[in-house]
Amino acid sequence: MISVLLGSEQLLTSSLLAGARVGLVASSASIDHRFQHIAEPISALPDTTLVALFGPQHGFYADVQDNMIETDHGYPPEFNIPIYSLYSDTREPTDAMFEGIDLLVIDLQDVGTRVYTYAYTMANCLRAAARHNIRVIVCDRPNPIGGEVVEGPVLEQNFSSFVGQFSISPPSRFNNR
Repeated sequence: MISVLLGSEQLLTSSLLAGARVGLVASSASIDHRFQHIAEPISALPDTTLVALFGPQHGFYADVQDNMIETDHGYPPEFNIPIYSLYSDTREPTDAMFEGIDLLVIDLQDVGTRVYTYAYTMANCLRAAARHNIRVIVCDRPNPIGGEVVEGPVLEQNFSSFVGQFSISPPSRFNNR
């Protein structure tokens, strides 16, 4: 039987988080094979500090209406740190949101469709982290719908938006291998 080890599972068995002050970009799908959310083991590491959580569209817990509704920031009691919405008045972390962070971990499940916002959230986080000289680790995950089919039109640049922000746009469904 083939076993898949997720990027987050590999990260947690490495020493890459040792001594880090971590910002975590994740959603409710950021779980391991035991259905444990990545925030839980990171927050339990003795030599690592989880400083802030960042949620994409639909919220960190995927508890926000599945629509284009912006969400507020929060402060979950189970982690006692802020959750910043990256689908709010800002689409990328601000200077204040990055306060005290020296490592940004991104663990978002993508499905390889242009209208899925998580790849763009990741790109915005990468740009912001580069401006702040913050290291970034992107945890890889297999595509749940296969990732082998490429189909649909390419975005015409005059229709560009948050989900079409690259000058070379992928087709509607793309291969993310």
